[in-house]
Amino acid sequence: MKKINNITVAVDLSVTARNAYRYANSLAQTLNADLTIVHAKENPMIVSDVMIPSFPLTNDSELIEDIEELVKEENSGADKLPNLNIKVLTGDPATILIELPKHTAIDLMVIGTTGLSDVLTKLFGSVSLLVSNRAQCPVLLVPRDVKFQNVKQLLFAGDYDSMTSENVKKITDFASIFHADIHFVHVVNEEEEEKEINWTELLTGNQAGITSTQSTIYGEDVVNELKQYADAEQIDMMVFVSKHRNFWANITHKSVTQNMALSSVIPLLVMHLDDGE
Repeated sequence: MKKINNITVAVDLSVTARNAYRYANSLAQTLNADLTIVHAKENPMIVSDVMIPSFPLTNDSELIEDIEELVKEENSGADKLPNLNIKVLTGDPATILIELPKHTAIDLMVIGTTGLSDVLTKLFGSVSLLVSNRAQCPVLLVPRDVKFQNVKQLLFAGDYDSMTSENVKKITDFASIFHADIHFVHVVNEEEEEKEINWTELLTGNQAGITSTQSTIYGEDVVNELKQYADAEQIDMMVFVSKHRNFWANITHKSVTQNMALSSVIPLLVMHLDDGE
């Protein structure tokens, strides 16, 4: 993937979003990237001539002050605060975040995710899956309890169409930032015909010093298989790449519950072949 210069993190002042900011801020510092904080403020519901807010009305200046306070608290031990770029946008949160990369330079969007016990916290839950599935930029889903750390083991999971030299280079370039080992996992579900991958040809010209392993996962319960692999290999981050969103959409459609359980364990980076990167 191309160099990450602009990171956007979605924040709604919840515990989950606060952790997403914390992770995104550390990642931005590691990558020497600019960080933009976006708050998606829902429109009040209109019933007849009466406007009923779905939460207490707050003006933009108060929201910005709250976000600035969050940043100060999270950077209390730092020598200086990062340069703040805060945007407060009004509308449906999922729609705002999906449309944002079409109008703004975003190399990576970071969104907090919750476990099943708290899956519908105001803005983040199913919204995170919608955005990761539809946004035209890579989306990093950060579980609420995950702390930023150097990525040592990176898992790249995809179907046959996503296992291309171009994508291998993108992932290898990304892994080289952290000097991480890469686990290339070819996923074959029960509905697809297996096609053999020429790993030798695919991995030719990889970054020097990057260690990689190659595996294939079969079966109907792909999410559980990936989770077991990640546990066994102590994976720090997963990367999913799909063509026209079919692979990722198939996983989230068939097993939303298990996918959300998976996303509560380690960060998930979702990319699409039609992002135009």
